[in-house]
Amino acid sequence: MSASPDTDAAPAVVQRTAWWLFAPPAGLAALRWLLQWQSERAAPSPALPLQPLAEGGTLMTALMPLFWGVGVLLVLALGIAGAMRRWGGTRVRQILLWAWALLCLAGSAALLAGHLNRQALQPLAPVQAQVLGSRPRPPSLHSVGGTELVLRLDGVDAVQHIVLNDPQAARWTPGQRIQLQRAHGRFGGVFVTHWQAEPATAPNL
Repeated sequence: MSASPDTDAAPAVVQRTAWWLFAPPAGLAALRWLLQWQSERAAPSPALPLQPLAEGGTLMTALMPLFWGVGVLLVLALGIAGAMRRWGGTRVRQILLWAWALLCLAGSAALLAGHLNRQALQPLAPVQAQVLGSRPRPPSLHSVGGTELVLRLDGVDAVQHIVLNDPQAARWTPGQRIQLQRAHGRFGGVFVTHWQAEPATAPNL
């Protein structure tokens, strides 16, 4: 008794689905490793993002991304259920696999854009800054961690924050004056390429 065509096609479908599931994120991980390896081979020149600090935040503001995420997942689940009733599971599975591949491709493009943005930086004039506060920042998938500093830059209205992986930064106290060398990214954003603490001034007697 010969096997049915559906039985013969099942392993091929499973193998193709596995490729669609694991090949895109594997390519994303390979690109991330390649960019990190290239950055480590180059001369050490830090380019740390300097960003405005969101002031006046509340607990509801902090939880808003979580609410949005849950809402998007709920809408997505309802949409998938409706699509399966209308078009069938096979077609919906193909659409989801294509969407998964496009999502990984978008992540790869974002990684490449972030890497290129730190290339060919356009230097800005040095600026003085005052430390308003600091806290330790543990390492994560997106950062090596260090000390998060809240700064007020001379001539800049918005309070800024930056994460420095420098042991000296952990000892800086509120009121400490530092000098920052900044640069514009290729596509946008402001980055700090060098920092130095100003010597403490002796009190007038």
